[in-house]
Amino acid sequence: METILEAQLSINIIATVVAFIIYAFLQIATAKSLKSYGKVKHFPDQWWFYIRKFFRVFYVATLLTSLVLIWGIDLQAALVILSSMFAVIGVGLFANWSILSNITASFIIFFSAPYKIGDTVRIVDGENSAEGRIISYPNNLVMQKPVVLVTAE
Repeated sequence: METILEAQLSINIIATVVAFIIYAFLQIATAKSLKSYGKVKHFPDQWWFYIRKFFRVFYVATLLTSLVLIWGIDLQAALVILSSMFAVIGVGLFANWSILSNITASFIIFFSAPYKIGDTVRIVDGENSAEGRIISYPNNLVMQKPVVLVTAE
C-alpha cells in the first residue's frame, strides 16, 4: 500500500515540477515576444509592462489550476471558493467599470498601434476637441471618439 502512495506522490511531484517549468518557459517567451513586438512598433517600455502583467496573472491562474488538478484537491470546494472570489471581484469591477473599459481599450490600442506616446493627435469631440496641447486622455475615450494622427514621432 505504501509503494502505491509513494509512486503517486512521486508522479505528483514530477508533474508539479513540469508545471513550474512550463510556467517559467511561458513567462520568459511571452516577455521576450512582447518586448520585441514593442520594439518593432516603437512602444515605450511602460506599454509592454502592463500587457506582460496581464499574461503573468493569466499564467499564474493556469498554474494554480494545474496544481489543483495534479494534487487532486476537491474540485467542488475549490470551485465554491473561486466563484465566491470572482463574485466579489465582479462586484468591484462593476463598480469600477471605467477601469475595466480602460484596461480593455489599452489592450486594443497596444496591439493595433494606431499611435504612440509622443505623437501629435487631434481629438474630435465637438466643442471639447483638443489639439496642440499635452493632455492625459483615458484609453476608453480614445476608442469611443475619433482621433486623427497629425504627426508621428
